[in-house]
Amino acid sequence: METEISRDESPVRVFVIPTDEEPVMAEDTYALTRGSYDAHTRFAYSFQNKDYRNAEREEAFREDVLKHPGIEKIVAKS
Repeated sequence: METEISRDESPVRVFVIPTDEEPVMAEDTYALTRGSYDAHTRFAYSFQNKDYRNAEREEAFREDVLKHPGIEKIVAKS
């Protein structure tokens, strides 16, 4: 989940955006071995689906909320 770390009075909004390179590498490798890979700009990754959920990341966030009450208030919702 993207998290805004800037203050309300800041002239610039600053976000922490988690990345997940492992699925990209895994899906690229799989597609390359099958001969179905295209340039990354034309390749459809599973995580681009609007229903995609990263359960591990969501669980880690729930744990962070327990450790740092109030952090859920600064999460950017799309």
